[in-house]
Parts: sequence; structure tokens; C-alpha cells
Amino acid sequence: MRAMTKRREWTALLLLFLLAAGLRWWAPLAVPPGLEMDELIEAQIAEQVLQGDWRPFYEAGQGREGLYHYWLAGWLAILGRRLFTLRVASSMLSLLGLAAGYILTRRLFGPAVALVALAGGAASFWTLFAARSGLRSTSLPPLAALAGYFFWRGLAPRAVRRAGGRSRLLLAAAGLFLGLTFYAYTAARVLPAVFLLFALYLGAFHRDWLAGRMQALFLGGLVALLVMLPLLRYLQTHPEADQFDFLDFNRPLAALEQGNPEPALRTTLATLGMFTFRGDPLIFDNVPGRPVFDPLNGLLFLAGVGIALARLRRPAYAFALLWLLVSLVPGMLSQPAPNFYRTVGAQVVAFAFPGLALVEVVRRWRRRRSGWAGRPALVGGAALLLAVHLVGNGRAYFATWPRVEGIRFFWQSGLAEAARYLDRTPDDGPVVLCTVLTYEHDPWWRPAWQSMPYLLRRTDLAIRYHDCRTALVLPAGRPVRYLFPEAPDPAALVSDGLWGPVLTAATLVPGAFPSGQGALLRLDGPLPAVGPTSGAVRWAPEAGGGPASLPVAFGQSLRLLGYRRAPAHPRPGDRLRLVTAWEVQAPPPPRLALFTHLLADPQTLVAQQDGLPLTSHSLRPGDRFLVLHDQVQLPAELPAGTYLLSIGLYRSDTMERLPLHEGARPRGDRLFLEPVVVTEESR
Repeated sequence: MRAMTKRREWTALLLLFLLAAGLRWWAPLAVPPGLEMDELIEAQIAEQVLQGDWRPFYEAGQGREGLYHYWLAGWLAILGRRLFTLRVASSMLSLLGLAAGYILTRRLFGPAVALVALAGGAASFWTLFAARSGLRSTSLPPLAALAGYFFWRGLAPRAVRRAGGRSRLLLAAAGLFLGLTFYAYTAARVLPAVFLLFALYLGAFHRDWLAGRMQALFLGGLVALLVMLPLLRYLQTHPEADQFDFLDFNRPLAALEQGNPEPALRTTLATLGMFTFRGDPLIFDNVPGRPVFDPLNGLLFLAGVGIALARLRRPAYAFALLWLLVSLVPGMLSQPAPNFYRTVGAQVVAFAFPGLALVEVVRRWRRRRSGWAGRPALVGGAALLLAVHLVGNGRAYFATWPRVEGIRFFWQSGLAEAARYLDRTPDDGPVVLCTVLTYEHDPWWRPAWQSMPYLLRRTDLAIRYHDCRTALVLPAGRPVRYLFPEAPDPAALVSDGLWGPVLTAATLVPGAFPSGQGALLRLDGPLPAVGPTSGAVRWAPEAGGGPASLPVAFGQSLRLLGYRRAPAHPRPGDRLRLVTAWEVQAPPPPRLALFTHLLADPQTLVAQQDGLPLTSHSLRPGDRFLVLHDQVQLPAELPAGTYLLSIGLYRSDTMERLPLHEGARPRGDRLFLEPVVVTEESR
């Protein structure tokens, strides 16, 4: 009989893990529909690891613990630099988390509750989202659950333990895994409180559990501290690495530290309601507002919490409640709330509570019906819960969430579609990709050229990247393919002043993108005459002044061919419209920016624009490009008169300007264009 029960448990385990794996591995590149910035940052840190940069903590992306990136680096070494690799690495950790959570829940509450909990975790939107999104949060549940498992085994009396084992060894293992959680995700920093509070609970209500185990507890704590020490030391010597204040995430905690509990109270109440009332409002973690549980499972969750509270004097229930409450603290003290990402530690025990309620319902029903077999009802009830849970979460994740506004933008779906098109076509000519965000100094967003190596399988293409609204790259080779992700009508996006001749000469190629999700222009013939090739220029006063002749070289890589400016006589409050034309002589430095300064005199700045709407290091010798400078706003109170206009190039990472030369003679680092005559007269 016992063997049959074991066989049924193993069968159920196998089926549930097959379900979990199927949900995590089905169409991994379709949903999420591209590559999100957090995934990319994780991958870039893993690349650093592969290059020998081994650290406990990395500053990229507002600070990230290193353990997940070591895991991911191994997968990148095996499977290569691909989006598929990121998804596989995270989904495998999610499956390990389910397994570790199962053995902990089974140890606490028995196989029936553990199987119901496993079913809940396998099909939950909460666990599925992180598993399929390549996020480092998936590394916390397996380590935390193993810490809890070994802690429980090492501490529980022999009558509770089903297997032998020395307390010191088991609690040392618990300390090891607890220490490792600190390298998994920031939210783990509250987990030691679970073990400390539970030890205090035992001291108050179950002192026999602590008898003869104080040395083992001390050893476990010492092991945990020793494992944490390198990370703690690193953060102590690099306090700027932990950027808790990014986007004001820590506002409730900061307010609480200043004696104002109101923000923390609001976020605490919101976090406590995330399971049944209102879930995470962010599209990065959830269908906005959708709670963890559907109404049926949510009711069972609340009932399970009530059962645990009623049985608080029993250690297993106290341990689960303490774990649930403490692991929610990072969400309680941050905003917006609730937040599924920062409360990921609660996944270890959260799904056990519906199981507690279901098992209790069946147990009470059996008492009332003499001779009634409860196992079929338990199996049937669990199957019903799983079906409701699976259908609801499956529809939410695979159907509803991808259609939420903003998903295609933040997951760069258009870029992923462009990569798929390029992979399935044999052409190897130059490609120019329109990407709205091209800047390279944002603390979170990465430009498209950093994402493409994970989205594109082929490596033989020379891709140029520009913001087609204010730039136009004209490559040296033929044919040229201009890709416009998320812009099915390029003419409605680009400026006629830049693109007019190209739009006339190029051919619209159908089928490159799914309907309504982008466009492709192909230019086979010679480049049309595009852009200005004239305009008066002068050397800067500090470089000797005097007229200069076009083209003018900036550094060793770029030459200004000409420019045009409008309006001819602007008024205060007007916006200048300047178009500059450039030619690439040699590969430009990375992260170039172009400044445009309006000056009252050579040193007094009146208005300016900084930025270069293209990826400079993607350009090739022989390329030409046009830039529209349309953000030089004249102050409304600007007096009429003649003003100077200068331009120059600099590296945004070092702020070093590109030098100008006239032959072998240095000519400063800025060039003056025709003066701007500001008038108050009506045009």
C-alpha cells in the first residue's frame, strides 16, 4: 500500500513537472515578444563574467548581485549568445525552485499539500513570468527553499524528522544556502529574519526543539555570515553600487526613516492584498492589477492563512507564516506596490496555503461521511483548482499580457521582428535600422546595437543604427535596406527635409514585418542627391578665427560637407531648424554626441542642443549621414540682434571633443556657422 502511494506521488510529480516545463519552454521567443532591458543587462554582466570579470556585485542596471550571472555565463558558453539561452537559463532555475519548494513544503505539511503547492507554482503567472523573462529573481526561490529545508531538518525533533542526519551538518548546509541567497537577489536580505524570528518563537513555545542544538544554530549562522561576507564587504567599500533610490523606489522606506509611516503603511496594505485583491500594477511583472490568485484559489489562500493562524502554536504553520510575512517586507517598503518582483521570496511558501485549505476541507468532509473515500475527492478538488489556475494564468500570460499597451515597446518587439526578417533573407548588403532610442548614456535603457547580437543569429551584416525621425544614414554599399520597426508608414515618421529623395527612389518591400508592425524600404540604384553641401563656416576665435573651407574634418573620422538653416531671420521664442551633412572617413569613436550652441558672444551660451541621433561606431568609411538639429529653442525674452552659431562633436563617455585641423594646423574643437540674426519684426 505504501509503495502504491509512493508511486502515485511520483506519477503526480512527473506530470506536474512536465506541465511546468511545458509552460516555461513552449514558444520561448514568442512570449515575451522580444528582449527587455533587464534581460539584456543580465546577459551583459554574464558576458563580463566570461571575460574574467568576477565580482560579488555589479553596478550595471542600478546594482545586481552576481550569482545569477555566473549561472547564465555557463549557459552562454554552452548555447551561445542568443535570446533562447537567456530564457533557458532562467526557466531551469524556475524548475529547480519548484523542486526545492516541493521538498520544503512536503517536509512541513506532507505530500498532499506539497503537490497542491507544486501545481499552483507550476502554473502561476507570478512564477511563469520571471521564468520566461530571463530575470535573476528566479535564482532566489531555489536557494531560499533549500535553506529552509535544511534548517527545518536540522532543527526539528527526531520525532518530526523522518530521516536521520546530524543537526550541525544540516544547519551548516542551511547557513550555506542562506548565505548564497544574498548573491541571488536584493530581496534576500530580509530572509535571515525568518530564521531568527522562528528561533525566538521556538524559545518561547517549543524550547525542546532548541535543546542541544544551540551550537549547531550558531554554526549555521556563522556559515551564513562567512558566505555573505565578500558581498557585504564589497557593498561597504562601494556604497554607490546599491542604487535603492533609482526612480524613487525606496521612498516609503526613506519616509519611514524620517518619521513618516504613511507611505510605508499604504505600500504594506497594497502588498498584503496582492494575492487576492489587486496585483502588481506594472506591465514589467504582470497584467496590471491582476492578483496572484483567481477568486477560487484566492479564497482557499485566505482560508489557508486562517488555518495557519489558528494553528500558530504548531511550528510548521508558524514557520510558513513568518516566511510569508518577512518575504513581503521588500515590497512593503518600496514603491510602486504591490510588486511581484521584489516579493519573489514569498513564492517558496505562498502556494502551500491553498493546499492547506483544500486538505482541511477534505479531512472535515471525510469525518462527516463515514466510510467515504477522501482520496478521489482530494485528487478531484486539486485537479479542479489546477484547471482553473492553469486556464486563467495561461490566458493571462499568453493572450492578455502581450496585448497590454507598452509591451511591444519595452520588449523591443519590432527589433525582434527585424532580426527574424534578416535571419530568413540571404541578402548581405548594408542594413540601416530605425530605432527611436539611440542614446548610450541612460542608466537603464540600452541602444539597439546592444540587443541585436542576442536577437540576430547571423553575424555577416553591417547594420547602421539611426533615429530616422532626425537622422538619415546613406551607406556606401548597395542595395540598402531601411528597416522601420513598429512604423508601417515610414513617410509619417520621417522628416521630408531629410528623407524626401530616398522615399521617392526606394521601393516598399511587403512581408518583412507582420501586418501593421513595421516596414522595409529597399534602395537598389545610386543614392539620390540628398542634403546640403554648402554654407559659410569660420574657425573658432580661440583657434585663430577666419573663414574655413568645406569640407571640414572633425578628428580623423568625420567631415562636415555642408549645412542649411531655417528660418532665415528667427524671432524670440522660435526654434532653429539646422540640417548638417557629414561623410565618414574612418570608423568613428563610440558614443559620439553633436553639440549645437547659440551664443551671445564666443563664450556666452543662449540656447543649445546636444546629442547625435545615430550609433556612431556602426558607421563605415564612405557612409554619409544627415542630422536634423531642431531643438535649439530661442528664449522668448531674447533681445533682437546677431548671435553666433557653433557645432562640434564629443565623446559622451569621456566628454572629449574631436579636434579640428586645417592641414597640419590645429583649429580648435568647434566650428562656427553663419551668424543668426534675431529680429522682432513680423515675417
